[in-house]
Amino acid sequence: MNLKKIVAGTLAVMLLAALITGCGKKPEPQSQSGNGEWKWERKVTLVCPWGVGGGADGTLRPLQPLLQDILGVPVEIVNVEGAGGANGINFAQKQPADGYTYALATQSIILLDLQKILPFDYQKELTPVAKLVHSTNLLISSKKSMAGKYGSFQELIAYAKGHPQELSCGMLTATGQDSVSMKQTLAAALGVSIPEVDKYIKTVSYGGGAEMSAAMVGGHLSLGVAGAEEIKGLVESGDIVPLIAMSENRVSAVPDVPCTKELGIDSFVGSWRAIYARTGTPRGAVDSMSAALKQAWDMPAYQEFMKNSGYLDRPGYAAQSETAALAQSEYALFTAYLKDIGILK
Repeated sequence: MNLKKIVAGTLAVMLLAALITGCGKKPEPQSQSGNGEWKWERKVTLVCPWGVGGGADGTLRPLQPLLQDILGVPVEIVNVEGAGGANGINFAQKQPADGYTYALATQSIILLDLQKILPFDYQKELTPVAKLVHSTNLLISSKKSMAGKYGSFQELIAYAKGHPQELSCGMLTATGQDSVSMKQTLAAALGVSIPEVDKYIKTVSYGGGAEMSAAMVGGHLSLGVAGAEEIKGLVESGDIVPLIAMSENRVSAVPDVPCTKELGIDSFVGSWRAIYARTGTPRGAVDSMSAALKQAWDMPAYQEFMKNSGYLDRPGYAAQSETAALAQSEYALFTAYLKDIGILK
């Protein structure tokens, strides 16, 4: 056989094998940032300010192995819970600003800062790296509570006006993003100020979402605020009825439920989760981490997680500047809300 044909054939087989192998291999470790200024050399820590198994922790768990493959170094999740997230954020802020410690944060960081619960100025001491998810809040009703009284959001508003203080709405804290969302929506629909909402609908505090859902199922609580992923089973069973989505568009999990924008209500607060770093962290590390998070976010495994969790109705990933702009916008919104309810002067 001709030697040239043998060599050509061998090379073709080797090339085909390489292509097949390459299709199934893990992402190449991202050893440097886009500008070539950063190289990952040791373990990266992601601090979760809430406990294992919660929604915040659940956002990080499917991300961790993907990020580990991309960076080419171990990635560890450290849960530091307590004080509404303050303990974990404080722990992360005390770590060296060397590019190897990051923290998951939500709007709670803004509310904690505004109430002077954090021992540092978060706007000066922490910087956003990227936003991961942004869910939509739903105003939901107990099926037992609404029987014979109202069947839609508009009917709820009419009933509340005619029966002040008869209905109750659960919240986890008076200063949480769920409370801001609920009060903002009801105030606009009722045509009153935020403090005046309590004249029509009583607010009741609960220690956790499970406790609040149980009260609603039993008919002891009229209304509540939750994400579609949190109440999926209760909606399917008919115990909980979503009335309105506080968002610009309808939610795919409950497409028949109207959203605030289509009803002319300016209320779009929804829970988001973002990665933050200490201010002073090397620019190369922040840029590299932001790029790695985007790469992991785009992977099929993380997209599947977000789809199953109902996180694809709103844009999830956002780069540093966009995340910073969102946080700044809600800082102003939450400042006004806390002033309205008398917590800030």
